[in-house]
Amino acid sequence: SSSMPKSKRSQRVTISKSSKKLKTNRGLELKQELVKKIRSRLDQCSHLFVVRLYNERTEKLQIVRAHFPPSESSYFLFGKNRVMQLALGRTPATEYLPSLSKISPYLVGKVGLMLTNRSPQEVLEYFNQLEMEDYARAGNHVKQTVTIDEGSLDGFQHTMEPLLRSLGLMTTLKKGIIHLLKPFTICSKGDVLTPEQAKLLKLFQRPLAQFKIKVKVHWNKQNEQLQIFDLHDEDDEVQDHDQQAEENDEEIIEQDDEN
Repeated sequence: SSSMPKSKRSQRVTISKSSKKLKTNRGLELKQELVKKIRSRLDQCSHLFVVRLYNERTEKLQIVRAHFPPSESSYFLFGKNRVMQLALGRTPATEYLPSLSKISPYLVGKVGLMLTNRSPQEVLEYFNQLEMEDYARAGNHVKQTVTIDEGSLDGFQHTMEPLLRSLGLMTTLKKGIIHLLKPFTICSKGDVLTPEQAKLLKLFQRPLAQFKIKVKVHWNKQNEQLQIFDLHDEDDEVQDHDQQAEENDEEIIEQDDEN
């Protein structure tokens, strides 16, 4: 009622409303910047690859970027798939360069763009042999069973016992060494990992994930041809649903293109 003193909370809302508007504008700006960036790289580079990332890890991606550095005119660009589609053009009428609109359907899932002047053969060979081990994360599907045998757990400080116990292991301390009283299965083939399972796999140093990058599409500027690679993905992640706001932004960007 009107006699209630104004709470601080209600004032906060009005501030966040204006910052939300700024944020939306900033979002649009960032998208327009990405579109500009992709197009300027398309001007400079003769090859475009759509790459699919598996078990993406920032530090592993840095290694790949270092192998194909900007100084040798290779560029990796990541962003919302819809925005990448816009940059290339989604229809023959709006495509930035010939046959780029044919790439649109392949910009789904965990993908990015690589633009380069390095030879396609070199790029494909590199990604074909690229595989780096890493720890699986909560939510990942695991393809194998990991069981810890009973007995002494060397390599663990005795101070770790409460943590291991809290994660479900039946342990005891003998002369300052942690002993597992009965075998413990951390995960079974087909499991979707819980945060606890992921933590245990890391503690027991069992990396079950592979960081990989595979080429999905290659576009050649010279002959304007597309080469499509079948990746037989059994584990494609669920797409994120883009809201109305995204579509409004896209209309703005597409109108810019037509003018």
